Amino acid sequence: MTREQALRKIQACLRLAASSNATEAATALRQARALMDRYGLTEADAASSEIGDAEATTGFRGDELPLSLMALATVVADGYRCRVIGSQQRSTTWRGDELSLQRRTVVRFLGAGADPQIAAYAFTVLRRQLQKDKRKHVSRVRKQANRERRAEEFALGWVTAVRRLFPSAELPERRAAAIEQALNQRYGELTQSTGKQFKGGRVKPDDFDSGFDAGRGAYVNQGLAEGQAKLEHLP
Repeated sequence: MTREQALRKIQACLRLAASSNATEAATALRQARALMDRYGLTEADAASSEIGDAEATTGFRGDELPLSLMALATVVADGYRCRVIGSQQRSTTWRGDELSLQRRTVVRFLGAGADPQIAAYAFTVLRRQLQKDKRKHVSRVRKQANRERRAEEFALGWVTAVRRLFPSAELPERRAAAIEQALNQRYGELTQSTGKQFKGGRVKPDDFDSGFDAGRGAYVNQGLAEGQAKLEHLP
């Protein structure tokens, strides 16, 4: 029996251990403990193995993510009982006779059941809406430093408005512990980031408010079809 097979067996035994039949529950618990001892596993290992993950692109290539985009990912993760991390990925491709290094920054949602996939889908759709609204807002700003700073201020207002669509869902203590265990096992020690800072350039007083007004146009259709959340933008 492989480690993965043992984990699945332990999971099944632990589910039976919650049975109202005392004899059945005791037998299942003994079997689970025996398997844990045999393969050097814990109940936390079994719980974390049920945690899935889903990846979403950010449109950034190897750069640190802006605070606004990190905030959007966190809002979505909290709304779908997930944890989210960002990571930089590197790959190489041949362009003619030269080897080219490709970089991109992604976010990854971890949670149980369909939660990570739904969260990644929601983030992707909202992120595209944000990018579209942000580009429109700064389309006539010529100086790059001003354009970046004003776009970020607009985006922070936009995410603040979208927050109302994703009230934090209750995350049971055991599931939170399982997600934390999965993070540690799969990614090791993680570093905290406050996001990319845009210190140069100037903002206008209405940049944040304009973003907030635009963000209020984002709409979440809570009618889920086959576990998928459909998001759309009101005209």
